[in-house]
Amino acid sequence: MDAPTEAPVDVPAEEPAEEPVEEPAAEPAALCDAADPSLIACFAFEGDPGDGSQHRFKPEQAENLSYEPGKGGQALRVTRRSSLRFRHDAAWAAPAMTIDVWINPASLPKHGRYAVIDSGGKPSIFLMASGEIRCTMGVERNVPHAVVPGEWTHIACLSDGQTQSLYVNGVEIDRSSAGAVLASGEQPIFIGSEEPSGGDEFDGLLDSLRVFGRTLAPEEICAAAGGKAC
Repeated sequence: MDAPTEAPVDVPAEEPAEEPVEEPAAEPAALCDAADPSLIACFAFEGDPGDGSQHRFKPEQAENLSYEPGKGGQALRVTRRSSLRFRHDAAWAAPAMTIDVWINPASLPKHGRYAVIDSGGKPSIFLMASGEIRCTMGVERNVPHAVVPGEWTHIACLSDGQTQSLYVNGVEIDRSSAGAVLASGEQPIFIGSEEPSGGDEFDGLLDSLRVFGRTLAPEEICAAAGGKAC
């Protein structure tokens, strides 16, 4: 007698695996967050020298300025005839401070120095003829670093009133003891030239210049510098 034949068993077909859904990339943080109470001033230089912080500082003098493609969007072109000055404001009187900026010099000073930002020498950032970056908040420090003309370099100078640090391209290259951040008096703020003479003009492009009333964390500086080398 033949064995009974078993009925075929239906095996449900496997459903195709769902393709992973990629999350949209996060929007980059805005350079100038006017809602940030620690942001003293912020200059994106998108075709004008205005301040994007809550203070909306207006220049007292803005002469012979032009704008070119920069690190992000437009950048300020500074030459020997340029002048960008802001009146002193109580908002600058902070016990701690960070200044960060992208620079792209067309040349390096053969003698003397190029001013990036200056307020009576303190706070200030200069490029020196000796191939150094001068960062001054609580103490004047000339720090050797090879800035290359025609290339973008990110600089951050910061002090909490006791310790001053200098970061280049997101990496700390100098740290020292320091005193109070600000000089006495009510000096105006010069961008791209020395205060008070208006000399020592920068030669090249400045972009994304920010001033905070606090010390940025290393990861914040790294992010501002592009986050590649830090």
